Amino acid sequence: MSFLHDCIKMKQVIILCAGLLTLTHVCWADAVCYVSDTQKSYVTSLTISMAQSVGPCVTPDPSVLLALNLGNITDVSTQDLLVKQLKEDAAQKITKNAPFSSGKVALYVLALQSSCSDPAELPNSNADLVQLLETKTQEELESIENNGSPLTTWYQVSLDVLGLCVMSKPSAITAAHASANSIPTNPSGHEFSVDTAAVAVMGFTCVLKMDDVPPDTFAALKYTVGALVDMMLNSQNNGLIGNIYSTGLAAQALTAAKPYYSSNLWDCPQTLRAVIDLIPQKKFSQPIAAAQLLPFLWGQSYVSAKDISCPNNNAQLISVEYTIFNDLIGEPFKYSIIVSVKEGSTLLEVMKKAEQLNPKHFSFETETSSWGAFVTSINNLGGSTNDKTYWQFFSDVTPLDEGVGTYKPSNKEHILAIFSRY
Repeated sequence: MSFLHDCIKMKQVIILCAGLLTLTHVCWADAVCYVSDTQKSYVTSLTISMAQSVGPCVTPDPSVLLALNLGNITDVSTQDLLVKQLKEDAAQKITKNAPFSSGKVALYVLALQSSCSDPAELPNSNADLVQLLETKTQEELESIENNGSPLTTWYQVSLDVLGLCVMSKPSAITAAHASANSIPTNPSGHEFSVDTAAVAVMGFTCVLKMDDVPPDTFAALKYTVGALVDMMLNSQNNGLIGNIYSTGLAAQALTAAKPYYSSNLWDCPQTLRAVIDLIPQKKFSQPIAAAQLLPFLWGQSYVSAKDISCPNNNAQLISVEYTIFNDLIGEPFKYSIIVSVKEGSTLLEVMKKAEQLNPKHFSFETETSSWGAFVTSINNLGGSTNDKTYWQFFSDVTPLDEGVGTYKPSNKEHILAIFSRY
């Protein structure tokens, strides 16, 4: 019953936060292409529907997290839950050598990076998702060179290029050049799809903005972007591009690639009206469909993940020793860990980092109070009003007079969480 209750409770929190969104708009040359006041309720309802797919009892979708971040949604509990789930899922896939295609790795990288969470750090694992993406992309490129086609699909290779570019990896330039020279640009070819063209355009557009792109690569990418954009534009039908479900990615791509074609070739307001009219018909009820459409409605694209500003990006790393101790109830335990966090991080962020590195011992739960986050349980041991027990925090031997959400440990400080009575 408690597990089901937690699932329902989490969804209720997400729905509430999603309903408080401030929606942005799409600017398109001199044309009017924005979500009007009368249309915002439709977009909000779509966001709520997508947010309802998030919960502790649901398989995490990186596309949903990426979309939420591109919409500037600041629901910390939702973001943290998805980040935690995605990192644990990635670590499990790698540990068990489970299927993990290059495109899926790229989506995980994009989603985590857009959350300002390092894709190179996974719980209980030495794996680096960015390094894994580079390895898998190289395998794709070798297949293209030897067989004329990727190991998986052009769609996944295009995600690879985008993921590497958002991470500012020089290998994105090499991958983009190889892809631009080989990707099918004939709309009659069986390998062409609007979805593939859209993701490729976003990947190539991202690389075109990188430093040190060789002139021949720049020319090849610009030419291929133009050809793929033409293919998408030729697929327009009453505002839709390709079909209902390819329109979201295509509109994102056309938004990102504005410098590379004449704006009068795409009737952005018509596309906006077409997709918004379909929202009340539940055409985008699947989370992935909503996740691919919403960035366009917010005036963003997957390329925008590269521009997300993360706090304290240049802050110095500090080391904090964190110990949990119980000799009061049940089996006694004492566990310590040293974590590295950015200077200025809160104790709550230290605890989250410890949980990521060792969820077996350092998992914890909180409740929101008027004083901020209140820790109710650590290592599956919760406080009780009947027993008058709770978790008390110390800096060495000094009790903390601030909550975990506001206290900021200093370098080499020792924080203790001791299960105590009041």
